[in-house]
Amino acid sequence: MKKSLVVLFLFLPLVAFAQAQPETPQVVAVVNGEEITKPQLDRLTNITGVILTLYRQYPRFAQMLLATEEGKAFLRAYERDVLESLISWRLIIQEARRRGLTVPAETLQTELDKTIQGILEKNDLTEDELAEILLSQRGQTLEEFRAQIQRDLEERMLYDLLKEAVTAEVSVSAEEVKAYYERNLDSFKDEEGKVIPLDEVAGKVLAAVTEEKKDAVWKEFLEKLRAEAEVEIRL
Repeated sequence: MKKSLVVLFLFLPLVAFAQAQPETPQVVAVVNGEEITKPQLDRLTNITGVILTLYRQYPRFAQMLLATEEGKAFLRAYERDVLESLISWRLIIQEARRRGLTVPAETLQTELDKTIQGILEKNDLTEDELAEILLSQRGQTLEEFRAQIQRDLEERMLYDLLKEAVTAEVSVSAEEVKAYYERNLDSFKDEEGKVIPLDEVAGKVLAAVTEEKKDAVWKEFLEKLRAEAEVEIRL
């Protein structure tokens, strides 16, 4: 039985497929001199896929999105919101590379192999079948597909490395642990509704406070990164 790429699309964890693009793609933003193109944005918005899904289940809603000014404005706002996320992502990866952070080649290869194997298993495909589908329905070789996934994986790992580096010096005092515990007593009750003593949940409280402080530090870092960046939006 001939296998369809539509089935494959439903399961790919990293790659969203875009429509054919012009030879010179539109530049929708420039981030510190690095261009973001319309095809790159389309991979993330997947508006075509969203509309097709809506047409199958809610055709009138899909028609409203495409045929009314309000619907078109909503799609533009969605596209702009995704673009802002992509800009933030580019800034993070740029900063990670500026700091010299790298992903070990062996680690990256292991994750790449695991991801490809997962795609094959979920879609009941062999590598030859995947290669045939990619080439015939997307015009992409298996090697190009692997390279694309590898880039995605590497960037996700660089994100984690940068976040770890930025938040590495976060520390929590005993006073902060106690204050958090007292503010959230309802979260530390046993099955009978009695408050569990602090010394019995200190580890849990410490982890919660640490995560909260790291999130705050990371958020502040991202805001500073965006404020200091040279970003030109052309969408």
